[in-house]
Amino acid sequence: MCRNTQRRRAAPVDQGRRAQGGPGRAVRATLANAALSCAALAASGGAWAANWEYAPRVEAGYRYNDNYHLSEPGAEIEVSGGEADAQLTMRTLDPRTQIEITPRIQATYFPDQPADDSVDYFLNAGVSDQTPRRRMGISGDFARQDVARSELPDEVGGGLGDPVDGDSGRVISRNRRNFFHIEPYFSYDFTQRQRFDVDARYVRADFDEQVPGFQSDFSEKTASAGWGYLFSELTSVTLRGIVSQYETTSTTDAYGAYVEWARRFTETSRMYVRAGAQETKPDNGPSDTNVIAGVGGSWSRQRNTLFVDLTHTIEPISAGTVVKRYQLRMQIHHDVSPRLSLLLGARGSNDDEIREGGTFPRRKYAAADAGFEWRVLRDFAVTATYNYRWQEYADELSDRSGNGFLVGVVYEPRRAD
Repeated sequence: MCRNTQRRRAAPVDQGRRAQGGPGRAVRATLANAALSCAALAASGGAWAANWEYAPRVEAGYRYNDNYHLSEPGAEIEVSGGEADAQLTMRTLDPRTQIEITPRIQATYFPDQPADDSVDYFLNAGVSDQTPRRRMGISGDFARQDVARSELPDEVGGGLGDPVDGDSGRVISRNRRNFFHIEPYFSYDFTQRQRFDVDARYVRADFDEQVPGFQSDFSEKTASAGWGYLFSELTSVTLRGIVSQYETTSTTDAYGAYVEWARRFTETSRMYVRAGAQETKPDNGPSDTNVIAGVGGSWSRQRNTLFVDLTHTIEPISAGTVVKRYQLRMQIHHDVSPRLSLLLGARGSNDDEIREGGTFPRRKYAAADAGFEWRVLRDFAVTATYNYRWQEYADELSDRSGNGFLVGVVYEPRRAD
């Protein structure tokens, strides 16, 4: 398989796109095919002869949460104990062909709640190659993780215009999920102002146990093609057509198009506006037309980074259906001094099933984070993060909420700055 982690780097908005069985034959075959594609692309550019840099990161600390499964009032599950998170980012330094691979392991140990102990595995990788007129690459993610984390995300998650999807908020018992995502892309400049690009996305999520209405296998296949016009080196407009197929407890076909305006201010600052429509046709119901939209930006200054993204998307979720999701994500990172930085993040979403009379009730979900990092030494830091989560289903009498915090230390022996 051949991207940065699900706690992934923001991808350019014109490249932002996004699983039955366990980690069995189908998944292994897909992973093998992805790995062969990555190897072929890298070999063609001579990337394997390039220099590599390695950036390990280890975090260990104490986690507490008063409602780990975000259960109804009176049924809360409280956890407290140790948590460790280790990853190794490996990337090439070749200016033309770049490869990045990040294996990661995350583990928790809750002495008073051993049923919620978990060891989660992640692999994120990507290969890209570019010339003055052509850009191509492939990226992918694989994760095996506990549903308490996959169904209740508490971070911004995803790139600009491309939020992480698939969660339903349904956690009633211990379960494990395998998640696989692969995304190839190709872009070519016909002239200095006109550009053509194609890309595809395949997403698949498999659960160890099927829990109808709560955790069911799902997948998404998407292909798109776009024509872009550059008004200047910094401003462009792209017209894009999309075809998709969502597989949940039923099959839903979709096609649509949107127009997107994008402007890049610097290498690290950009914004976009997107508007369009998509026709969806479930195999067990009437077709429906839904809006595709987004507006957002990412701005970086010497001491501040601001990320804001509002989207309306159509996506499959683990509850076994397809929903239309309004979602707002925000994050602010402020460097108080060279040693101390503050982080604020928030995510809010509203899910409605696209099928009329469906069994999935309207869901509202919100998560917020606040924390700091104190850089004691270049390669050693102390961190603390507070997290709040809230959720409400339209068919329930009460909403749900939970509070948690993580206090720990971070060790980065190859940190550059």
